[in-house]
Amino acid sequence: MKEENMLYNFNKLEKRVFDSLSKSDLKEIKDILSSIKDSTLVSGVGGSNVVSTYLSKVLSKKNNIICESVTPRDIIYRNLKVFKNIISCSYSADNYGVQISFNNNLNKYLFSKNKIEGITNITYNTTDVEHSFISLSSTLIPMTICLLYYCDDISIVEEILKTKPKYGIKMPKIATLSNAYELLIGYEKGDEDFLIEPDEIDKFLKELYNKLPFFSSSLGLSDVYEILSGYETSAASSFLESTMVESGMFIPVVHDKYDYCHGRSNLNYQYKNNLIFFDNRTELDKYYKDILPDNYENIISIKRKYDDDIINDYYLTYASMLLSKEFANSLNKDLSDLKYSPLVKKLYHYKRGM
Repeated sequence: MKEENMLYNFNKLEKRVFDSLSKSDLKEIKDILSSIKDSTLVSGVGGSNVVSTYLSKVLSKKNNIICESVTPRDIIYRNLKVFKNIISCSYSADNYGVQISFNNNLNKYLFSKNKIEGITNITYNTTDVEHSFISLSSTLIPMTICLLYYCDDISIVEEILKTKPKYGIKMPKIATLSNAYELLIGYEKGDEDFLIEPDEIDKFLKELYNKLPFFSSSLGLSDVYEILSGYETSAASSFLESTMVESGMFIPVVHDKYDYCHGRSNLNYQYKNNLIFFDNRTELDKYYKDILPDNYENIISIKRKYDDDIINDYYLTYASMLLSKEFANSLNKDLSDLKYSPLVKKLYHYKRGM
């Protein structure tokens, strides 16, 4: 494992974001985004799907328009007559999804570090290009530009990127075998969440891995992570889901929080999975916090920090990036230099009919 690759990219994350902001024409970007007045589709794949999800929410709330995030293939099958614009989100702008997104008569916009002639380019600049299998700065840079268009407050970005999020963690009862982690059982007894700093999670999980086989099937613990989310946390859950799948760390299943009330809890009943819970502090969230610890062996909760949903989803996406890093450390994986199937490249270069 070339651990320094992943750590290098995480250590450079904040600097890359602010370097891009200083070199990009944010006023021009703001002017273009504010000019979008009609119903709009926003498309993206991979890490850019996270950007697409976030930008669609920003435009919907800031511009007061109907705006929907889709994958490029969706566009082929949608009734495009009800939309006026299409924005393709792509860091490099050279994947086939961009071509598919623009194969129509809608007003075309490209949100990217590169440009395409003949369309409206919403361009940000990067000089220190990230090389990573899992998108980090190439996801966070355009998300940051979206956030600044929304709130026009650089101090919010500075505050978030200097934050060390805390996660509520409830571990299996077997954790009582390790005296060092007896406090975790307080979660089961209804006490306050045990809070752990992100830079402590690596040590925490590695020790559990050695002493308790945290990820071992011999304990009956699943490699499945159910993720309780919703529209207000959709960018963060999208990042977690795609990162878990593309890295091969876990098998994620994303549940809408209310949809979960209609039979989806049976998945855990059958297989005893793990849970990641975006705690938005609603009455439903409080209800889940009361009943779910009795039904899941392992729960990680990520709490709301900001009252504004758009700002908070940016924060939660960043928190999810840091959590993914610690998961990868505990599993001895490098998110920037992953071993992957030969099928990955073969499929990535597919450019025919869909």
